[in-house]
Amino acid sequence: MATVSAYGPWAVITGASSGIGQAFAEHCAADGLNLVLAARSTDRLTDLGRRLTTAHGIDHRVVTVDLSHPDGATHLITATEDLNVGLLVSNAGTGRPGRFLDQDVPDLHQRLTLNTTTHFELAHAFGRRFVHRERSAMVLVSALGAIHGLPNMAHESAAKAYVLNLGEALHHELRPAGVKVTVMLPGNVDTPIIDRFGVDRTRLPIRPLPTTTAIRQTIDALNAGHATVVPDRRLRLVTRLTPRGMSIRMNGRLLGQAAANLAARQASSGNQLP
Repeated sequence: MATVSAYGPWAVITGASSGIGQAFAEHCAADGLNLVLAARSTDRLTDLGRRLTTAHGIDHRVVTVDLSHPDGATHLITATEDLNVGLLVSNAGTGRPGRFLDQDVPDLHQRLTLNTTTHFELAHAFGRRFVHRERSAMVLVSALGAIHGLPNMAHESAAKAYVLNLGEALHHELRPAGVKVTVMLPGNVDTPIIDRFGVDRTRLPIRPLPTTTAIRQTIDALNAGHATVVPDRRLRLVTRLTPRGMSIRMNGRLLGQAAANLAARQASSGNQLP
């Protein structure tokens, strides 16, 4: 098992209520780390924390916070000041397929805060703590779409590119102080966001990777001192071999269809998009 126990005794995990964040929490708890679980859903975090405490005998703290708000990161930073945190998993993020000009500026601003500003604020605050510890680490969760622009998800691919570049730079800046930094670039990890985005699973070129496998590969990369990791060897190969322009067009078509699927779902239900 990929170990994170050296970065204890506490880990902070954002977006911990589902998907990649929840899988990170389960992995860290199994390795004996106490957890700060941060997300918007108090009920989900409380249930997860209780389950992991019962199963693994760890301590946990629930921090209910909306990290898309300008003061969200500050709230989380303040809520953990009394803890000896050695691992940050900055995972919270969101997106919405669709054309850039069809989306409202206030919503774009809110998503930019979550997908970019929150990562920078957490990395800065915890980085200052970590340089005074003997051993610590950060995982910044970006997205494979950060490696180039994504039509029909232009805003998110640009925001995630910031996280990618920030993490790659911090990997080198903080290494002399003993702080490991790895950027995770998930592309086809099997999480609820695939369905929430309206992506047709039958059109995916590669079957989605289980979250447990993605987290294990990411922690292996962190421990090995890699600046970035794309979970799934198959996807790494496809990404390397596919010409950049072709990849942009293919992903743009996939996300354009996802946007159409979401619009059809909204029309049939009469509800707002998630």
